[in-house]
Amino acid sequence: MITVDDKKMEWKNDMSVRDLLNQLPHTNFCAAVRLNGKLVSSPFFETTKIPDNAVIYLLPLIAGG
Repeated sequence: MITVDDKKMEWKNDMSVRDLLNQLPHTNFCAAVRLNGKLVSSPFFETTKIPDNAVIYLLPLIAGG
């Protein structure tokens, strides 16, 4: 199991951040994630693997003016 934004989700072997985001709704503007306390930016989503029992927070792109 992994925890994504305080919700439990099933973990799969060899799961990448990109795999996770593809399973979730409304993640098109996710610029980064915090994976076990470390920031992972979008260029590394495909190659960053998620370990079992990981804690992940989605960090959407926010614009202001």
